[in-house]
Amino acid sequence: MKQLVTVGLMCVIACGGSSKPAQQPTVTNAPPPVPEPAPAPEPAPAFDASSVSDAEFEATMNQAIAMFDAMAAATDAAAGDCHKLSVGFVGVLDDNHAFIDTAKRWKGSADMDARTEAWMKVHMDGMMPAMIKIGTAGQKCADDAEFQAVMKRFDELE
Repeated sequence: MKQLVTVGLMCVIACGGSSKPAQQPTVTNAPPPVPEPAPAPEPAPAFDASSVSDAEFEATMNQAIAMFDAMAAATDAAAGDCHKLSVGFVGVLDDNHAFIDTAKRWKGSADMDARTEAWMKVHMDGMMPAMIKIGTAGQKCADDAEFQAVMKRFDELE
């Protein structure tokens, strides 16, 4: 009997000693709360053009010339064949990741744009033969689907 009283007391204590039924939560027909959107990522800090030394700038611009020269060489090697030109340009893109990555870092910097424009004015005469070759081949292959896909890769670099 003592055990029965002890078990009964434990039940009363565990149940709070109240004989009232437990409160039921209120049911509403409201939709579940919409989660708040994640905060937008903080914008990348603006590129500091002063962090690029004259030597680094010159080396990068020489990489640009080397890339244009490689594109002109691919144009010569293609000899008017749009498939060969496409393959050649893909090779040039693949071989110039370091230059492309640097150029992307500089994108949007007014200071770097001005610096690059000034450099290009000085070196334009040396670059024009390659640019004309590339432009002429590009016009010839403009309607070629494979060449258009390669040009899309160039567009995506911007």
